Amino acid sequence: MGRWDDGSIDTNSGKKTRDWIRIARYAIYGGFAIVAIVILLVFIPRAGLSVEIFETGETLKTISIKINNNNPQEIHNISVQFDEDKEKKQFYNSIGPFSSIYVTPDKEDLDFQKIIVTADNGKLQTTKYR
Repeated sequence: MGRWDDGSIDTNSGKKTRDWIRIARYAIYGGFAIVAIVILLVFIPRAGLSVEIFETGETLKTISIKINNNNPQEIHNISVQFDEDKEKKQFYNSIGPFSSIYVTPDKEDLDFQKIIVTADNGKLQTTKYR
């Protein structure tokens, strides 16, 4: 008998054995990588303060503005200004993390062309054109 021959019969002669634990580990790592890429591609471009305008053109014309806070922190001192009318700002106390509020302009401001939303005492500002 040789050094490596202990007398047992090798049933896998010539075949490669699979290491299922290693395959499962790489599958889990690949799953985490895919989830991380999806989070980076979906959530990071939408982070910050965003404004959406919803307008219905039926007989009763309604306009709603949705202000989104896509940050993990709460934002305070939100002001909404339609066009360049600085005297007619609407003020809101705060928006929680990953939440939104709906704003409706006054009757005389329904024909606005631009909306300016400022938060955190001017640190965050976004402008949306109609």
